[in-house]
Amino acid sequence: MATTTKKATTTKTTATKTAAKKTATKTATKTVSAKKTVDVGEGKTLIIAEKPSVALDLVRVLGQKNFKNEKTHYESDTTIVSHAIGHLVEIADPKEIDEKYKKWEMSTLPMLPKEFPLVATPATRGQLSALSKLIKRKDVTTIVNACDAGREGELIFFYILQYVLKGKFTGKTIKRLWMQSMTPAAIKEAFENMRDGAEMENLKAAALCRSEADWLIGMNGSRGLTAYNSSMGGFQVTPCGRVQTPTLAIIVNREEERLQFVPQKFWTVEAEFDNDGSHYQGKWFVADGKEKQKQIFDEARVKEILAKCKGKAGTVEETSAPSLQKCGPLYDLTTLQREANNRFGFSAKTTLSIAQALYERHKATTYPRTDSRCLPEDYVAPVKATLGKIEGPLAKFAETALKNNWVVKTPKVFDNSKISDHFAIIPTGVMPSGLTEAEQKIFTMICQRFIAVFFPPAKYENTTRVTTVEGETFLTEGKVLIDPGFKAVYGKDSDDESSIPALKGKSAKTVALEEKEDFTKPPAHYTESTLLSMMESAGKLVEDEELRDAMKERGLGTPATRAAIIEKLVSDKYVVRDGKDMIPTAKAFDLIKVLKAMDIEALTSPELTGNWEYKMEQIEKGKETREKFMEGIVDMTRTMVKNIKGFKEESTTGEAPFSPVNGKKVFETVSRYTTEDGIVIRKMIGGKRLTPEEITELLTNRKIGPLTGFRSKRGAEFSAVVIINDENKIEFVFDEKPEEVEVGAEIGKSPVDGAAVYETMTGYVSESYLKKEPSGITLPKILLGKELTLDIIKTLLSGEKTALIKGFRSNKTHRNFDAYLKLEKGKIKFEFPPREFKPRRFGKKKAE
Repeated sequence: MATTTKKATTTKTTATKTAAKKTATKTATKTVSAKKTVDVGEGKTLIIAEKPSVALDLVRVLGQKNFKNEKTHYESDTTIVSHAIGHLVEIADPKEIDEKYKKWEMSTLPMLPKEFPLVATPATRGQLSALSKLIKRKDVTTIVNACDAGREGELIFFYILQYVLKGKFTGKTIKRLWMQSMTPAAIKEAFENMRDGAEMENLKAAALCRSEADWLIGMNGSRGLTAYNSSMGGFQVTPCGRVQTPTLAIIVNREEERLQFVPQKFWTVEAEFDNDGSHYQGKWFVADGKEKQKQIFDEARVKEILAKCKGKAGTVEETSAPSLQKCGPLYDLTTLQREANNRFGFSAKTTLSIAQALYERHKATTYPRTDSRCLPEDYVAPVKATLGKIEGPLAKFAETALKNNWVVKTPKVFDNSKISDHFAIIPTGVMPSGLTEAEQKIFTMICQRFIAVFFPPAKYENTTRVTTVEGETFLTEGKVLIDPGFKAVYGKDSDDESSIPALKGKSAKTVALEEKEDFTKPPAHYTESTLLSMMESAGKLVEDEELRDAMKERGLGTPATRAAIIEKLVSDKYVVRDGKDMIPTAKAFDLIKVLKAMDIEALTSPELTGNWEYKMEQIEKGKETREKFMEGIVDMTRTMVKNIKGFKEESTTGEAPFSPVNGKKVFETVSRYTTEDGIVIRKMIGGKRLTPEEITELLTNRKIGPLTGFRSKRGAEFSAVVIINDENKIEFVFDEKPEEVEVGAEIGKSPVDGAAVYETMTGYVSESYLKKEPSGITLPKILLGKELTLDIIKTLLSGEKTALIKGFRSNKTHRNFDAYLKLEKGKIKFEFPPREFKPRRFGKKKAE
């Protein structure tokens, strides 16, 4: 790349000083002379933005009246402003590199091109052609990269230049426009402080490593696994990726934990105490080191506690201590996405799109694709200026922070060592109008955190009361908000929901005891929020925010790419969204199981992939070389392909632990069971993994169910009976036609017409239904995820209402609910319990 001449340097310095002087005397909305801002030498300057809207913003700041609006660019006497439309150029598909790669065959792998040829993205060829003409113009001597200030923006720009100039940059000076926000003032400042192209070499090297590593692992892995799966029949495209598949492994591993989880019944014991007329509640516990164990797994022990303590008096000890809760740091993109998912159910993709709009279109917030949660150490004055521009309900809190001089240089907020290319997401001081409801929610979140981070901690008074009755201890805990501190910004001024009535004396009488039965629960499904956390720490569960921040460099993907990775898993049908939950499909289980059997660590180890991301960060900092990193990726690719080629599922065959069944041996491989008489049952059927007990029942009776938890290809949950048909194939049965129903014994009479009711394979039907009479009734065995037992059906047939049934799951909201059931004209109707009235206790507010 050519360097600027001495004359150019002098001109730039003069322009910078002049612009800086103007900045001090003019408002941010004033424009600057294009000639004085970007004229870095003889000839014209071409500025390439990432999107058309950004190009227009740049022109407005440079002085729109100076520019002529051409179809593909804007041009003045000294400057041309044009744009990409995202990625105009990409690495060629294998079939475009070599004829032998046209077929997806194992024999052509590994594909390890010495060079990675670039091709035009078909949808945007026109704009690329226009840019090519501008770049090649002899009067264009300086080219400015004004794409997004990050790794991908660097890649977009370099690929365009590489494609057009074929590596011959002679005669062109390269500059970098690095923008933290899209306000006129920030754009103006970026023009005044443009970076030399040479300063961006490390970032470019990391961007190329990302692109080429993804190509090598993704293309070779996808083709290898597709060839392997297609060898069993058909053409089964099996996409995989360097970051996508290890992320999927995290989700599948969690689901495996859930499937293997065996619930344990436990009890808790709650007591109500009378302390000189003041009532409070306590829960039985026993101290186990620092932990307080409240679950009892022995029912006899529960009965013993009830018998010992009923109606008895006890002694009371109480301690109180203050505690503080600090506001979390400013937002980076991942934290913003996580909290938006928790609070509003927004997907990571939706939050990124909104944050990008707030930055780019509304100019209201700073660059969103950041991994930093701090600001520069010399940014105290701009922060105060921005706080002074906050409007609306939050303005009074911003004024409070300024008035009390709370905006001071603290490491939690201002720390240069924790900033890479961009600082935290904060407001710019531009108060936008016309925001959508979703945009307003995200903007408010960013403003609240920006203000609250300077407020003092919230102060609580924690009270711990231990009541001892006959040697058994009961715990009562209270927490009262004394000073809301930063919580006031979020609308919380007081909180007495868990306060405890004042203690009167040191004794209390047990006036009521209650045992509650429950079961231990498996680990929760991943939501996008918890998945983003795991991606950020490379698959490790790290609750502590400071520790998680320390592991960011070794995370899966970057803040800018994680949303796209999650969306790719959904579009490839490896994961379905169920409300907030991310549920892996049978296709996902099959892929991860086979990859683990193949010992392909490159596609199953989040830690390893996170380490690659870390190394790319080191390349950006100049601490690792591009050549060394790519050598490692090539070695990984060779190993991956070797393992795929050498793998035979038959090599994992062994006799199943529950074999034999019906006198026939059952064999097990990584993905299926096979009997010696030829019945094949995949371990995952319709997105559900059958247990060994269920497989045994299916082979014994040639049917099982109905079972819940199956999922369609679109992710919808369903229930069905599974049968082995006459051809020894697995088949779902949903509803039985009246003429095909096999009935059992009579279980009752229809309340509609008095006809006998029988149990069938999938439900319960009346004799009149079998005769196709209008008065016939049919009732399911599974309703919204809950089994309707024979006792429940008999209750309904008798005309009575059932007891309260817990755990129905709405098809519309995906939320669980409890209800009574009753029959009306042969149809099941829900009746919901009244809302529970909770008397005032523990200082709680009265129920409304």
